[in-house]
Amino acid sequence: MKYTPLFTIEIEHDYFSVTKPLLLRIVPTVSTQKILRGAGLISKFIQNKLYVLVKHNDSSEPYLKISNDFTLQFFLEVIGYDFTKITNYELKDPYNTKLYFSNANSIIDGNDKSVEDILYLNEKLPVFDATQEYLYNDIIRDGANTAYECLTKVNANTGDLNNADQFRALEKVSYVTSATGLLFTGPEKVILLNTPSTNVEIKYFQYNPVSKQFDTEIKNTNIGPVENPTNTNIESVLLNFYTQENIPFSEGIYKVTINTQEEYLYFRLENDWKPYLGLINIHNETLASTEKYRFLKEDGKFYMIAPANTEIETRNYKIRFAPAQYLLKYVCKSDKVTNITDDDGTIEFDNLGANIFRSKLPVRMNEKAIDTISVTYDNSEILKKMETPGHEDLSILDDENKYIVSETFLNL
Repeated sequence: MKYTPLFTIEIEHDYFSVTKPLLLRIVPTVSTQKILRGAGLISKFIQNKLYVLVKHNDSSEPYLKISNDFTLQFFLEVIGYDFTKITNYELKDPYNTKLYFSNANSIIDGNDKSVEDILYLNEKLPVFDATQEYLYNDIIRDGANTAYECLTKVNANTGDLNNADQFRALEKVSYVTSATGLLFTGPEKVILLNTPSTNVEIKYFQYNPVSKQFDTEIKNTNIGPVENPTNTNIESVLLNFYTQENIPFSEGIYKVTINTQEEYLYFRLENDWKPYLGLINIHNETLASTEKYRFLKEDGKFYMIAPANTEIETRNYKIRFAPAQYLLKYVCKSDKVTNITDDDGTIEFDNLGANIFRSKLPVRMNEKAIDTISVTYDNSEILKKMETPGHEDLSILDDENKYIVSETFLNL
């Protein structure tokens, strides 16, 4: 019996340079488990990578009982306790806001999400805008899709990607950021109004895969003098994801306008009762209609690899996380330590006094200990090499940046 992968989803995390990132796993939802079983598909998550496999009757003919118009859903679950400590992503409201991954085009700008022919499931990084303010840990990109990481708070109209004190250039890849997050909801959701009003008009728009816009209005609700006879300022509204005939909306992303206020929500009626970081949708229908994203053709046939045309062409998707950044701090026992340097010339240190040395700019966390730090002891020219921990003894420097600080105590 032969199995061939239809598609894979790989989790990458820049913190890990030696081992695999055993922090997250991908598991199918209950409804997807039923689809997989009925179609003769197998899903396996092995070493940070999900494989969805199809069985072959012989060396060339796949065995698959499934229509060509479906969506497979998976949960992205956190299994590593230190995920939040080593990841440059702050989940401010994990109960309501979750990450949303999809092989369809971007819901932000309608464009595809690939970078350098790599098929990412997360939204592309926002393009740098010099008129905007940027905060420590923000990740952006330039016009050539090179990623940059913000090292300190940058006020509006003062940012320069070429300023090494403000931004660090990364690889030409896309990372998970807040742009990949969505507000999730069940049948109802209370939303606070940014501007309270005595009259409220609520419109529900569904994403249109043809126009790649939220231009399909499916419901309109008004709260006017009849519903608000006392003319009281309305500060919150209850969104209801049912039609006038009390039929639930189809699952997916909706834009809801409340007067001029816009909210984007992912409606999901069924709850698998799993705490999860994100939801992954792999479409094989109108939302992922191009050959670049679909893994079955519209007639139900497979995309085959030329010239033999006997093997299924696998779609390999990626989700990539950036590591947290931290200031590297050394607290020395005595004043005999006169200087701390980095032999690579990458990290520069400030002498803060009181036998304390700290890096001027944050360093990216890495599981491999830094081994290029040298200590000048008692004005000697002999430098002692130190292997420094990657993320031990963490504290928070509570200024406008709220830097993470890795403290190492030297008995010197």
